[in-house]
Amino acid sequence: MLTSTNTLRRISSQVFDMSSASSFDSVLSLCPPNHNWRIKVRVVRMWIADSYVGDKQPVARELILVDECGGKIQATIRKLLFRKWAELVVEGNVYVITFFHMIPNVGSYRPTEHGFRILFNCKTNMTPCESSIIPRWGFSFKDSEKLNGNGVQPEYLVDVLGLVTSVSDLRTYVKEGISTRMMLLEISDEKGKVDCAVFGEYADSVSEYFSANRNEKPIVVFQLAKLKTFRGKSVVQNVMKASRIIFNPAIAEAISFMDRIAIIDFKINEPVGLIYTPKPAVPVFEDFVSNNPKKTIAELNESIEDGISIVLGKVVSLLQDDQWWYFACKCHKGVAYDDGLYYCGACMKHVIDVIPRYKIKIEVSDGTGSASFVLFDFDAQHLLMKSCKELLAYVKDPKSAEFPSMIEDILVGREMLFKVEKKSNTVFQYDDSYRIKRVCDEAAVMEAYKSDANAVVPNVVECFNAAPVVNLSEEKDLSQCPVQSSEISTPEVLTPSLAAGPSYVGCSGNLFKRKVGDDVAKVCELSKLKLKQVKMEKE
Repeated sequence: MLTSTNTLRRISSQVFDMSSASSFDSVLSLCPPNHNWRIKVRVVRMWIADSYVGDKQPVARELILVDECGGKIQATIRKLLFRKWAELVVEGNVYVITFFHMIPNVGSYRPTEHGFRILFNCKTNMTPCESSIIPRWGFSFKDSEKLNGNGVQPEYLVDVLGLVTSVSDLRTYVKEGISTRMMLLEISDEKGKVDCAVFGEYADSVSEYFSANRNEKPIVVFQLAKLKTFRGKSVVQNVMKASRIIFNPAIAEAISFMDRIAIIDFKINEPVGLIYTPKPAVPVFEDFVSNNPKKTIAELNESIEDGISIVLGKVVSLLQDDQWWYFACKCHKGVAYDDGLYYCGACMKHVIDVIPRYKIKIEVSDGTGSASFVLFDFDAQHLLMKSCKELLAYVKDPKSAEFPSMIEDILVGREMLFKVEKKSNTVFQYDDSYRIKRVCDEAAVMEAYKSDANAVVPNVVECFNAAPVVNLSEEKDLSQCPVQSSEISTPEVLTPSLAAGPSYVGCSGNLFKRKVGDDVAKVCELSKLKLKQVKMEKE
């Protein structure tokens, strides 16, 4: 009789376990106001989020959870509950979680596409368990075609899988007194290429990997990367502490990727290519006031010598040319339409992916004469505050040679300094025009140019625009796209129970945000004060 009772208890327990296993809620079904959810998930990523102000103290522990159906959701444990969950939560482990709140998933850096995220509270229960069904990594890869097109909403973080075909050298520059490291990578797949920028500890770890593994092109997984648009071009970059980079991962997706690119000649066994990174940009004050000769337009027109000159003038009109923009190859050279494709003479091949770029001819006058200058993409974007691609979206007839009213409203009547090049062997290319190499419309710099005070450049100015220039486009210049620095934690190196070989990088990084001419007025005011102080001391 006792034996029968024990048997019945075991059967009842098994039935209870089976019913419990089938009673888990799907992650994708989670939404408020219900709090009685019960989910079985794996923690595929975990990091500590710091505050964005003050001393950047930790404010939350962020988790990415995935269930057996592949549904992903972000979970947040606030600082007050750190002690409760400090040792219990382990990345890679599986848990049954109950009693939690649901809040809207908002912001510009959303790790999942779920409409809500989980918020732990004092009553939340998290019980460790096992599962061989739930994915270990929870990747949701986006190919280069989607990243370069409109297939990804920029507020969501992305996972990228590809072959590293080129890398830059490790660069160090100073921004507001803080040194930041940076590297560029070119990640290729069967549909194209995407540029990748890594900062801080990420750049250090990537540089260390390639210093020992430069002879073969590795497969890379870039998890939880941020998609940005820089000068009309898509760039993925690391996010503070959230992103993870894995080289040669032992995952099914990597094996499938290798099968797909087998028919493409990527020259996998050859060394990784080098992305050219030129020298740092010359500070604005030095470039326009100290380093180059000043000329009036009359002197420029009469001169028979080639070279660089600085001219102060006003844009009096836009000169009608064939078109104010052109299609360019990824190498940023112009292309010619050829039977449904575009031919790049620089690359000597037909290309599919082309980028619209500015080429605006303007008439500039300074009272001594007038001349036509050609304004190209980088400086045009600086002045118009829009990429050519963005501006064309507002134009009714992109094929028309007429200038959009926005260009005329912003440029005509504007006085600025022009760094122009006179080059005899290319003068006919621009129809007796001078190519603009750089522009400056900062009042303090123009005032210094007008006065003949060739004073020593104040030290404070050297901090402005002195960042090294790392290229993602024609002039390869990221000096207009500074990095927002943050505290950097020690890289996390994982050793999962997979085949030996992959290298992991999981650490904090830095975000870069595009700002044009930020803090110039403040810097120049400080410069004036310093010069006045020196003058008073001499008196």
